[in-house]
Amino acid sequence: MFELIKTHKMFRLYLLYQVFSGIGGGMFSMFMLLSIHMLYQNPVYTGIAGFLMAVPHIVSFAVGPVVDRRNKVVIMRLTTLLEFLVLSLVAFTPLQEQLGALFMFAVILIYSMAALYEAPSSNSLLPQIVPGERILEANSLVDIVSLAGGIVVGIGLFTSLSEGMDVRFLYGLSAGFLALAFVFALFLRDMTPKENEVACINYVQDLKDGVKFLRGSVLLFLAVAAVTKNFAIEIASVNMPMFAEYHVGVQGYIVFVLVGLVGGLFASSLIGVLGKRFRVGWLLFVLYIFAGVMRIVFVYALPETYLLGLGILFLFSVLSSASGVVYGSMEQKLPPKNMVGRIDTLTTTFIAIAVTFGALIGGFLGRIVPMINYVFIYQGISYMAIGIFLILVPKVRKLPKFNEIQ
Repeated sequence: MFELIKTHKMFRLYLLYQVFSGIGGGMFSMFMLLSIHMLYQNPVYTGIAGFLMAVPHIVSFAVGPVVDRRNKVVIMRLTTLLEFLVLSLVAFTPLQEQLGALFMFAVILIYSMAALYEAPSSNSLLPQIVPGERILEANSLVDIVSLAGGIVVGIGLFTSLSEGMDVRFLYGLSAGFLALAFVFALFLRDMTPKENEVACINYVQDLKDGVKFLRGSVLLFLAVAAVTKNFAIEIASVNMPMFAEYHVGVQGYIVFVLVGLVGGLFASSLIGVLGKRFRVGWLLFVLYIFAGVMRIVFVYALPETYLLGLGILFLFSVLSSASGVVYGSMEQKLPPKNMVGRIDTLTTTFIAIAVTFGALIGGFLGRIVPMINYVFIYQGISYMAIGIFLILVPKVRKLPKFNEIQ
């Protein structure tokens, strides 16, 4: 698996870009929700923040033709630069004190609009860089290195937060990582054939082609599973700061995130090495079923024994992250190379709709449920339902091993 780093120079540059972009963006997502919660102590505000992170992605479908027909690297450079500038505003200006929650909400919205273009561009670039049979390994490597970096940064931040560090520093650090991502993006090259770049994009026809492919592909059922999964995740995510504070204190939220990163690192390593040995449909079934079980067990274990709860959370993170790596790789493997952007953004649109409603519903549920634990039990049940749905679909059940898929 690590041979890819040695033999593919462009993949090395892509890997470094993804690492710094992932850490910078991950820190933003992590600490923006936490800072909104700490500043206002209102789950509705946290829900609005989650809503604004997701709502621009509802129009992702319109981005797909642009990504497929334009230079992906140029898009990555411009959007990464915009993300850097926005986070610099949070870190180095007094606008937060002057404008309050409205400024924070505006930052979230602008950043999310930039990510609307950046994510599908970088995802679409990978199949241009590595052979199709190595996409699963490449995605695993990106996750491994990114998560390892995130874990190191997270440990440092956990220590610093315990000493009363200003949250502004976190956004400044996040902006610094995005600046490094921009530098490495300058050395990347888009391998898309020039004939695929067109001066005038036929949005309607390009979207019709993407929808037609998705409707006739097994990827449709995997996308339905991904949409449902993300809906449940978002409901839980906007309530995680309150859940952590109730059971283990504010620092517990950082611990949960770190455990999730470690679980994701372990999952990416396993999938990169072992994922090709199993039939895709059955692998997803097992991952979803056991992830759901672990989520429910976590809710009951954490109040009893903190360390046991963290162990269960680690297992959940491994299983959930592994299913995400498999789905992302399938999304890059199945479509033609000149259609990856459209498929990515079409599915992102439906995921964004689910996440948007999930954020609002999650904020509402955080105020009305008698115990916040119920929100996470619902998430576990949803995961198990997804696993059962997938295995009941013949097209999914009959999927071969990853490298045997044509």
